[in-house]
Amino acid sequence: MIHSITIENFFSVADRQELNFRVPANAPDLGCFRDSRAVSGQRLPLIVGIYGPNASGKSTVLRAISTTAWFVQHSFTLPPNNAIPFFNPYAHNDWWQQPSKIAIEYDGQLAENAPPAVFRYELQIANEPNKFGSEVFYESLSYAPQGKFRRIFERHQQTFTFGREFGLTGGDSRVQSIRANASVISTLAQLNHKISGDFILSLRGLQTNILGLEKSNGGLNNALTFYAQNPDFLNRLNRELSRLDLGLEEMKLHPGANGPMATFKHYGLDCDIVLAQESMGTRRFIEIFPLLQYVLDVGGVAVIDEMDADIHTLLVPELFRWFYDPERNPKGAQLLFTAHNPAILDQLEKEQVFFSKKPSGKPTRIYGAREIKGLRREPSLMRKYLSGELGAVPHIG
Repeated sequence: MIHSITIENFFSVADRQELNFRVPANAPDLGCFRDSRAVSGQRLPLIVGIYGPNASGKSTVLRAISTTAWFVQHSFTLPPNNAIPFFNPYAHNDWWQQPSKIAIEYDGQLAENAPPAVFRYELQIANEPNKFGSEVFYESLSYAPQGKFRRIFERHQQTFTFGREFGLTGGDSRVQSIRANASVISTLAQLNHKISGDFILSLRGLQTNILGLEKSNGGLNNALTFYAQNPDFLNRLNRELSRLDLGLEEMKLHPGANGPMATFKHYGLDCDIVLAQESMGTRRFIEIFPLLQYVLDVGGVAVIDEMDADIHTLLVPELFRWFYDPERNPKGAQLLFTAHNPAILDQLEKEQVFFSKKPSGKPTRIYGAREIKGLRREPSLMRKYLSGELGAVPHIG
C-alpha cells in the first residue's frame, strides 16, 4: 500500500506537492481503512479519489506513479543518449533547468521471506531548456526495517553508493552498464542482480490505464488479449457480467487477424452481438476488470484515470466494495483513481479524498479534504463539494 507521494516540477505541478495517505489516529475505525503491513497501528485508505476541474492536474498525480514505475522497469530499453520520456517539467521557463522530482513511500519487502517495511523510492530527472529528461540527476531506494530509513542505494548522476543490503559494491563491473538515462534497478535486473530483479517483479502488482501523456493505448484490445491468455479471468469476468445485471450472459472470444475478437450472448436474444454493439459502459467494465481483479489477487495497487467514465454511478460503489471486503481483498490491495462524478464522493471518507485546482496561469495545487479547516465527518461530501465549500470546482464564464 502507498503511504505518500511527493511531486515537484512535473507537468502541471511546479512547487512541491505531497499527498499523505496516512490515516490520523483519531479517525474512527472504518472498513475503508486497513492497517499497513509494515507499520503496526498505522492505517491507510484502501481507496483514494482525486477530484478537480478539467485540466487541474488530477491525472498528474496518477501519471507520477505510473511513469515512475515505467522508468524503474523499462528505462534500460531506451537507446543510449536518448532523452527520458514522460518527465516534462512545469511549462514555464523558470523551471526548465530544474529537475523533476518524485518520491513514493510504500509497504514492501527486501526479500520474499523478509519482514515488511516502509520503502521510499526517490527519483529526480534533470532537464535542459532544449532537452527535457536529459539524464538521471538523483535516484535512491531506502527502507525502514526498524522505523528509521537507511539507504539501499543512492545515486548522484553517475556516482553510486550501495548499502550492504543491496548485495553489490561500487567495484562490481555491472555498475559500468548503468547509463545516464536508465534506472539502477532497470539496468541491474537485466544483469542478474537478484534484488533488482525481485523489485521489478513486485512492480507487476501496479496496474494502470495511464502512462506518459495519455491513457494507455489499446486498453480494450489489451484486455481482450489478456482474457485470451488467462481463461480464468474470462470466467470470472463472465460471472461478474451476469451478476451485475448488465444484460449479458457471456462474453466469448474468437481468433482474429489482429488479435482476439469478442462476441456477446445476451439473455433473450437468439444470436450473439459484436463488441461494437455493446454499450460504452460494458466495454469500459471489460477494460478495467482485469486491472482491478489482478491487484485484488496479489495485493497490489490499481491506478485508474477517470474511474467513472461510462460506468453507471451505482456500479462504482460495488467496485469499491470489492476492495473493502476482506475476503475479496485479503492482501490489502489499494485503488487510486480520478473522477468527475460528485455522487461518488458520498461513498468516501474525508481521509480518502484529495482535490486538485489550477487557477488561471498558476500551477496545480493538491490538498486533502481532511486539510480543510472546519470540515467535519460529513454525511454528504458531494453536497459540500457542489456548493463550492471544498474548492476545486470549475468556474465557467
